[in-house]
Amino acid sequence: MALELFDYQAEGVGEVRQAYVDGARAVLFVLPTGGGKTICFSYMAMRAAGRGLRVLLLAHRRELVGQISAALARWDLPHGIIAPAAKPTQEPVQVAMAQTLARRVPLDRAGRFRFDLVIVDEAHHATPDSTWGAIIQHNDGARLLGVSATPCRLDGKGLGVAGGGFFDALVIGPSVQTLIDRGRLARPWVFSPESLPDLGGVKKRGGDFEREALAAAMDKPSLTGNAVDHYREHCPGAPAIAFTVTTKHSTHVVEQFQAAGFSAAVLTGSTPDRERGQMIRDLGTGRLNVLASCNVVSEGTDIPNVVAAILLRATASFALAKQQMGRPMRIANDKTDCFILDHAGNALRHGPPEEPVEWSLNGEVKRRESKLKPCYACKVLVPQMARACPRCGHSMTGAQPAALGFQEDLALPVADGGKLVELTPERRREYRAQAEQAARTLDDYKAIGETLGYKAKWAELRYQSKLNTEHFKNRMAEKRNGRL
Repeated sequence: MALELFDYQAEGVGEVRQAYVDGARAVLFVLPTGGGKTICFSYMAMRAAGRGLRVLLLAHRRELVGQISAALARWDLPHGIIAPAAKPTQEPVQVAMAQTLARRVPLDRAGRFRFDLVIVDEAHHATPDSTWGAIIQHNDGARLLGVSATPCRLDGKGLGVAGGGFFDALVIGPSVQTLIDRGRLARPWVFSPESLPDLGGVKKRGGDFEREALAAAMDKPSLTGNAVDHYREHCPGAPAIAFTVTTKHSTHVVEQFQAAGFSAAVLTGSTPDRERGQMIRDLGTGRLNVLASCNVVSEGTDIPNVVAAILLRATASFALAKQQMGRPMRIANDKTDCFILDHAGNALRHGPPEEPVEWSLNGEVKRRESKLKPCYACKVLVPQMARACPRCGHSMTGAQPAALGFQEDLALPVADGGKLVELTPERRREYRAQAEQAARTLDDYKAIGETLGYKAKWAELRYQSKLNTEHFKNRMAEKRNGRL
């Protein structure tokens, strides 16, 4: 079946082209997960090749190389593959695994690996000191096109030239909510735990939680058991991806799902291609209910039949959290809704997938919390001004019942799991308000900030504000008592 662009994709491609006309050399194109980035940049590769340009398309996983190759084939564009087992060709268009090409670039004396246009999938990885950076710098005279759903880095630095990155222009496509409203993405129903896993002893390394310590915190039978229970409650039998910390963790998760009567399998980076493809097909046909993955299908991999994401890996990475929550949002067949069962607390830290985000090249990510509230009856998220729930029809005009299943004390929740309740911005604000009221030390504020995904400076400022307020109150009390 031939490819074609949707109107919003064609508009984005046009804006990218205009950016080059206006003098940009390296354009970063942002499109939400499931919005069709591969279709867009493969189309641009086809158009560039039609003008006689040499084009390189870079990806960092085997699945992504295969998806890009398939898209180019549907545009009837001949191309070669640069990967460990691929036979070299002389085609002017090449799809390369970044790790493989980076090892060959230093030996490129004949200019075989020099191109006129370099396209980088998942471009938030493209930094000067990375594998991608070595390839981009080898093609220093080429135009550069980066595509990403989450153009941000763990270290907070920007992807733009001002921050030491490569890109000098930013083109932003439609928002997640816009694509949901237009029927191009499935509507997510996010369920978040009443209490979070205990990450008190888990330190960060490279901007995210240290893996072994995180695995010890997340790989617990009680937490996995709750995940199985809530999968059975909310979407039993639906194709689901469980995001885990390690391969061992994946194995334990699969064992509990199998013990509960569900078909489940582990997907790792070393799973053979044929077996990997069969797992993905089985997930789509219903022969497989749950696919547990450790950092394999978090980014880019196109499995549109997935209906649920089971989050069992806590992450401090805004980008990784959004990528994982976006996995089940691709539309397929008659799917219009999807489920995010967040036993890791990632949606609480980083916000639900449809929450508005303002991206920039300088590394700043501005979030604007969605003005939503839970339906009194079914707890799905609805606009604050809604008079009736669009899902169950329940009236929203009366007083909200007090018992929504939330804990009475939300200050720094710590537990192995708990009954999932619908995540709302109100719950985030309620947690922060109660946790700050209970906070006494700087470490308390740091714990709150880490839970909510705030920068370290937030805790310092809030703690200093508390000290200033207490000092002012003490001074006023002493003045009232005549001591001043």
